[in-house]
Amino acid sequence: MNINTEHSANQELLNLRVCAADEVDFADVQKVSTPEASDRWTPIAHDALVNQFRATIDNTELEIVNEHHSLHRYGQRYFGLFQVKGVGRKHGSDVGTVMCLRNSHDKAFRAGISAGDAPFVCSNLIFSNEIVLGRRHTTHIMRDLPQIISRAIGQLMDSWTTTDNRIDSYKSTEIDDRVAHDLILRGYQAGACGKTQIADILTQWHKPEHENFEGRDLWSLQNAFTNVWRGNTLNTANRSSSLYSVLDTFASCANPVKAEVINAS
Repeated sequence: MNINTEHSANQELLNLRVCAADEVDFADVQKVSTPEASDRWTPIAHDALVNQFRATIDNTELEIVNEHHSLHRYGQRYFGLFQVKGVGRKHGSDVGTVMCLRNSHDKAFRAGISAGDAPFVCSNLIFSNEIVLGRRHTTHIMRDLPQIISRAIGQLMDSWTTTDNRIDSYKSTEIDDRVAHDLILRGYQAGACGKTQIADILTQWHKPEHENFEGRDLWSLQNAFTNVWRGNTLNTANRSSSLYSVLDTFASCANPVKAEVINAS
């Protein structure tokens, strides 16, 4: 794991191992060979994507303070989690900001970047949105990558006001057990969890692992879901979007004055 040790001593770091398993050193990422390009497909080297991301971050007001790298399918698929600091987030004392890079050499998915939050108390990650870096791995993808990543980071930063509004709305929306049970089932129907995870989410709602989530509100219910998700980065983005579609709708109905809180996924 690479950490900005010069500044991280005074930063609160997330435990990114909770968010993703199979940690490897960046040196291992650099060792992965990139397949040869074809007429219609030009794969991106995993380490080239990471290095360009770092270079782009260096030109913003953000700072990478924590990293987690993982490889899957014998190095064909890469996932990287990067905790960033310096956003001036309204809820910066409650949650850490995480950006996720993904890339594949087996055409399983396109290169992409996501942004999300993770409460410091538990590091359970939830994504607010995801941007695909280019329509496909095309011939000029490496030439265009700096501008693509720069635009993506700009869009993600613009969305954080909406994310902070969402946190305010969730914390102010109190619910009882009956409503929580109903929302858990709605979440399952929307794809926010699997059938076998419903019981675990109910347990997290009734007996949360952390006292920070003992409040009976949407903020605590969101954590009940994310606590069960942890360790599965591949599915977290899609499940986050599904959960927001349920909780945002309920929060807007419960607090019509705060109807500006929308789904940013």
